[in-house]
Amino acid sequence: MLNLFLRPLRIFFQALIGNDTPRQTAWGFALGMMVGLLPKGNLVAIAIAMLLFGSRSNRAAGILGIGLFSYAGSGLDGFAHRLGSAVLMNPHLRPTFAWIYDQPIGPFSGLNNTAVIGQLLIGFYLVYPTYRAAYAVAKYVRPRVHVYLMKYRVIRWLRGAEVGVQWGLDK
Repeated sequence: MLNLFLRPLRIFFQALIGNDTPRQTAWGFALGMMVGLLPKGNLVAIAIAMLLFGSRSNRAAGILGIGLFSYAGSGLDGFAHRLGSAVLMNPHLRPTFAWIYDQPIGPFSGLNNTAVIGQLLIGFYLVYPTYRAAYAVAKYVRPRVHVYLMKYRVIRWLRGAEVGVQWGLDK
């Protein structure tokens, strides 16, 4: 029961003071942004989430990105619907989307939904700026935050360092 309340804190602090490189943290956050923007329950969101959890990116930063951008995604639904509708109604792309929908897993992909297409395009547009911003934060801010936070015993306990010391795993 206590783990239910402490797990979000552990994920947040692991994203801040994890042992990953700034690139891994930035890619994790950028992929988390993509998953967070997309409506859930389609193969596109599942495929990007599998990429996030199957790659060597920072999973904690990815989960943080999913949580933050899920709220932003719901706020962009109107714009995403208009953008996706413009793409799906494009006469040059209509045969491609019809072919995708006719495939066996086409209806489950979500590529016939205007909100999914719109959020996917918004996510592709924002991947590079999100990556650069997360890289800057991970490179310049995270070392300072790491030194500051590791002074506190509760942070070391949340991170699991105290358990490792108690079990003799600190050598």
